[in-house]
This record gives sequence, C-alpha cells and structure tokens, in this order.
Amino acid sequence: VESRVARLIDAELRTLNLGKLNIVGVTAIIPVLLNYGTEEQRLRFIPPLVRNEEIWCQLFSEPGAGSDLASLSTRAVRDGDEWVVSGQKVWNTWAHYSQFGLLVARTDPDVPKRQGITCFACPIDAPGVTVRPLIHITGEVDFNEVFLDGVRIPDSWRLGPVNGGWKVVNAALSGERTMVSGSGAGGVERIGG
Repeated sequence: VESRVARLIDAELRTLNLGKLNIVGVTAIIPVLLNYGTEEQRLRFIPPLVRNEEIWCQLFSEPGAGSDLASLSTRAVRDGDEWVVSGQKVWNTWAHYSQFGLLVARTDPDVPKRQGITCFACPIDAPGVTVRPLIHITGEVDFNEVFLDGVRIPDSWRLGPVNGGWKVVNAALSGERTMVSGSGAGGVERIGG
C-alpha cells in the first residue's frame, strides 16, 4: 500500500517538474558533512544538495557482504593525492539519478574490519563508474548495481579520517534511522571537522 501511495504522490508531483526528493542527501549526507566534512566540502556539497540540484546515493552494500557492512571488499588504494577505487556495490537507491555517492571502501585490509575503511564523495559520472539499474517486474527502477573500476577520487573528497570510515557510516545511518522513525533529519553528533 505504501509504495502505491508513494507512486501516486510521485505522479502528481512529476507535473511540477521538481525532480526526485533528495531524501538520502538530506537525511544521511548532510549529517556526514556537518560531522566529518571539511569547511571546503561543506561549502561545495551542502548548498546544491539542499537546493536539490545534486542528488546523492549511498554506495555501501556489496554482493558478498550481506548485511555485514564492515565485510566490504571494495578497495581504495592511495596514489599520491588520489585514491584508486575498485569494487562493486549493490542495492544503491537512485544511483541512476545521482551525481554523487557516499562511498565506503577498504583502505587497510590488515586491521580489524571496522578500523580499515574510509569514506569518500564519489562522483557517479567519474571514469570507471558504471551504474546498472535493477529493474522491478513492473519496469520501475529504484535500485542499482554500481561497478567501480579504477575510479580516481581526490583525497580532498575523502570524508573523515583515513581508516575512520566506520564512524562516518554510522553518522549516515543514524540520520537515515531518524528519518525512517519520523523524528526528523537528525544524526548530527557534533559540528566540526
């Protein structure tokens, strides 16, 4: 019933040309940027996100990790001032509409799994990013697979500390849980870099 109602509302709003509501960006990405982003990142990403000019998705889940997000195998290897990312993500809501994804990748395989991950702002149109829609039986698309093949992301688009991505992910998921519970778009633990 809820998805039918959501489709009816979407059909009505479509005539107003508002675009997709940037719910992931507002509830999950803004808390991450406020908690872990640099001032430059906040100035770059928050205004277009709030104006609904740039849509974000989460690049978290992986085919081999199941519900254990920390078991990810997507790798990011530092190369000077850039990170080279390779791997696969799945069940990415609205990646086919998005300009950016909050990407979590393994940056140190030799430490406990929750300590060896880092988060990045990943441009979806970057060379090496391939988005493959997962089509419902009705023909609609909400979810996608995203393939990352040697994607280069500048270190200046790293969100939070190297190997400190678990806290960043939790800030995103906290905002998402708050939204789902109906309590608002919270998830901000502290303001500052």
